[in-house]
Amino acid sequence: SELPSATEDATGSRKQMTWSRYGQLLTLTDCSGYQTRYEYNRFGQVTALHREEGLSQYRAYDERGRLVSQQDAAGHETRYEYSVAGDLTAVIHPDGSKQTISYDAAGHPVSTTEGGLTRQMEYDAAGRVTRLVNENGAGTTFTYDLLDRLVQETGFDGRTQRYHYSPTGQLIRSEDENLITLWHYDASDRLAYRTVNDEEAERWQYNERGWLTGVSHLCDGHRVAVQYEYDKQGRMNCERQTVQHPGTGELLWQHATRHDYPEGLATRTPPDNLPPVEWLTYGSGYIAGLKLGDVPLVDFTRDRLHRETQRTSGAYEQNTLYSATGQLLSHTFSDPVLNREYGYNDNGQLVHIRGVHQEEDYRYDGAGRLISARHNDL
Repeated sequence: SELPSATEDATGSRKQMTWSRYGQLLTLTDCSGYQTRYEYNRFGQVTALHREEGLSQYRAYDERGRLVSQQDAAGHETRYEYSVAGDLTAVIHPDGSKQTISYDAAGHPVSTTEGGLTRQMEYDAAGRVTRLVNENGAGTTFTYDLLDRLVQETGFDGRTQRYHYSPTGQLIRSEDENLITLWHYDASDRLAYRTVNDEEAERWQYNERGWLTGVSHLCDGHRVAVQYEYDKQGRMNCERQTVQHPGTGELLWQHATRHDYPEGLATRTPPDNLPPVEWLTYGSGYIAGLKLGDVPLVDFTRDRLHRETQRTSGAYEQNTLYSATGQLLSHTFSDPVLNREYGYNDNGQLVHIRGVHQEEDYRYDGAGRLISARHNDL
């Protein structure tokens, strides 16, 4: 087989793969020996995904190969319905709520209804969206030129924005009520600077390879800049912030932060006049700890999916628990007063946060929009 059985990056992190005789990925084993398994139907579509921590997801398809259901690791199922033409017409969420989608004769979606609320779209003969009406009945209109470029947008609030382009297609002027922005480019068509109402706003600089080397703007006449330097591999190894005098250009202040790449990862950052900050990593760059100079600051513990489960710093400790679908369930701390618990509905929306002395409750409408947030002191 021409398919790889293993890959190894510059850090020595190794991943192993096994394949079916049809070239389908069957297993992927990461640098820690943790494995993800895949199952397929006879048409080569993924039907199951099994991860560490006992988490599995399932998919089902109809006779035309269209996805008709997805089941997450918590057993919550989302179902899909289609028209004869193959357009997605309905999404049924785990709580039974339904989103319906309608199309015009050309196959463009013209309305989406959920929870009794409808969003509508209109199109021109070229298939471009010309009007969008949101669930509150407010409309936004769009106008295009002959090259399909957006030239005017009138928003829900009635504010109009206009856009002008060069013969080569570059944005050169934008108008937003009383603000006129002009965009200027260098000989290589890279953005060089922009002005707002004839006053310079930002300026960009590049090296001979086209890499960004500086961004600057004026603040009370002072030139405030961020400059970048790179190594031969194109990795940024220095970021320097400067402030210059408005009249003489004299350097008034600067601060540089450098980045080291041992084994190919940016794990060491020496700031000016400070001990270096070093990230301790494993595998493909998962963070296991943080040091300032030779002093350990933070240690991280991770589960078999490499999610953070514990963070310690001296006497401080934070523990994190997740649901079967990967949602945050709780934070517990060395000081119990800081503990938090999180709850969700069947659609995965956050509905409450519980603490020792306070709680927050959230409610949503049928379209999934947040409609209330209530705070209670306990």
